[in-house]
Amino acid sequence: MNKLKWWFRIVGVFYLLLTLMNLYGLFFGGSQMFADILPAPMNADPLAGQAFADAWLVFVFEMGVLGIMALVAAQAPLQNKIMVWVIVLAELFRGIVADAIWIARGFSASYYAFIVIHLIVILTGVYFLRKAQSE
Repeated sequence: MNKLKWWFRIVGVFYLLLTLMNLYGLFFGGSQMFADILPAPMNADPLAGQAFADAWLVFVFEMGVLGIMALVAAQAPLQNKIMVWVIVLAELFRGIVADAIWIARGFSASYYAFIVIHLIVILTGVYFLRKAQSE
């Protein structure tokens, strides 16, 4: 169960770090930073960059909430095992599936690296949950 507790802590802190970094980018980086992420020809349109940044904000808030709740769940990991499944499913759908769709639509192939990170979070979460349940 100790490994599951640490998984919650590590994922929670990781999510909160990503939240802070993204909030900084959203409020101090300007919409051009987000426009640069978009595939051509959208990356040349400032309105497309702003729309992407506005939509990205929803994702950032979700990540912050999941980060906080992962830290709360770490206090009683087995009683909060549903949080493992919430994080796993979020990583699967808003992570792997969404990144694969973006790559197919022309976003940078560097999103494959994010798919690997999503897989690590998923696989370690399921592994540590199963291990904690069997103890």
